[in-house]
Amino acid sequence: MYVDGVSIVGRGIAAKGPEGVVFANLDLEVSSGSLAVVAGPGGTGRTSLLLALSGRLPLITGYLDVSGHVLPAQAKAVRQLVRPARLRPGYELEEQHRVREAIRERQLISGASLRDIDAALSLVGLAPDRSALVGELHAADQLLLAIALTVASFPAGILVDDVDVGLPMASRAQVWAALHEVTRTGMTVLASATDAPSGDVEVIHLPAREPEELPTDVFDLLEEDTQ
Repeated sequence: MYVDGVSIVGRGIAAKGPEGVVFANLDLEVSSGSLAVVAGPGGTGRTSLLLALSGRLPLITGYLDVSGHVLPAQAKAVRQLVRPARLRPGYELEEQHRVREAIRERQLISGASLRDIDAALSLVGLAPDRSALVGELHAADQLLLAIALTVASFPAGILVDDVDVGLPMASRAQVWAALHEVTRTGMTVLASATDAPSGDVEVIHLPAREPEELPTDVFDLLEEDTQ
């Protein structure tokens, strides 16, 4: 598989939640086919920035271009280009579904073929027991499954929130290695973590601030991703 990944340019961007500004005066560039990591402590606006970069959270100021689509005017087009694998809270695999049910659901929603899903699972190095409950899988495997199911529909970019949360070091390394493999397809990976991994990574640093609270309309846009 090969994908023409998204590129992103932001200048002086800012976004606001119910409790006030979550990030401001932020300049960034993300190359097509790169692994870009929004790094900072929890509550710094990492999730909000991922949402903004994918057209799911409106900016209050600044200029943001995603592969020629200027936000917020072309947010709908950007949401089609960049799809969430995991965003917290609000967009995660259902733990009470069996793996085969999660696969079937994704086939119905995205139109991905079983062959494409198998290829995506192989790409991230996962061969799950398809009769197991998603919640029975190791936390890293749950995340890799979510990534694979999103990659299988060949979006130009994917969102992966909280990559390192709740994972031991070995599992973090496993997930980061899988995300590097995803970028080899040309797909752009936008991830968030407390600390960015070493290696070929484009890092967007966010300073510490009060915990973020997402606007309620964000959840309406996440609901669109399941339609």
